[in-house]
Amino acid sequence: MSASKTMLSGRRIMIADDESFSRFFVVRMIKELGCDDIVEAVDGADTLAQLKRCGEDLSVLILDFNMPHQNGLTVLKMIRTGAAEVPRDTNVLMLTGSSDFVLVGAAMALDVDAFLIKPVSEAALVDRLTKIFAESRELKTTDVYESVDIELVSQRVLGAKPPSQTPRVPLGSTIRASEAPPREIPGTARVAFDEVAVGAILAENVRAPTGELLLGAATVLSERLLNRLRELQPAIKLDYVRIYVKDEGRDRGS
Repeated sequence: MSASKTMLSGRRIMIADDESFSRFFVVRMIKELGCDDIVEAVDGADTLAQLKRCGEDLSVLILDFNMPHQNGLTVLKMIRTGAAEVPRDTNVLMLTGSSDFVLVGAAMALDVDAFLIKPVSEAALVDRLTKIFAESRELKTTDVYESVDIELVSQRVLGAKPPSQTPRVPLGSTIRASEAPPREIPGTARVAFDEVAVGAILAENVRAPTGELLLGAATVLSERLLNRLRELQPAIKLDYVRIYVKDEGRDRGS
């Protein structure tokens, strides 16, 4: 038996998704990974209630974003701020659609532990769970998480869609930190994303293909943030980023 088939043995996992079809397949995968203690939640309110029942015994919450009665981003913020009345360091794996870019920046600001793009594959699930159990994380203070504005995100994704504060580009086109607009910044280099080292500092914003801000300039790229961007690569297709370097040189992407 492979190690992955027993990786969840003895762990309690919760799957929160209002789509029963999606929940069914994720539950089946979790069982195949050795878990026999599975909690299911059908919407945001149910998720919060089940979280309180689980307390510190929960290993991972697999959380869908687009749910009624508190969306996934609201649940994540409540966990990190302590409003959910469960451990603030609860591991949260966020399920996203391939176009849910608007939530990514806020989720990363709330220290989401992993992203998983639907439809979910077992290989991707194993990869994310392995990272969650291996990564270290230091929580920020509650006031930092309180300051993360999720209202605009929730309104735009769930219907109200107030005017965007960032420029938009047509669906299907791409916009990169180093390409929108092209410019030379002293002391920076354009580096292939796969070659970016932990600790690098962004010199330009990183945006999704739809123009949504994912990470702002001056962000320090920790291992956790780089992992989150790698998890989103099938959707964001980030080829290059512009980072600060000690000595100004030619672009590595040229």
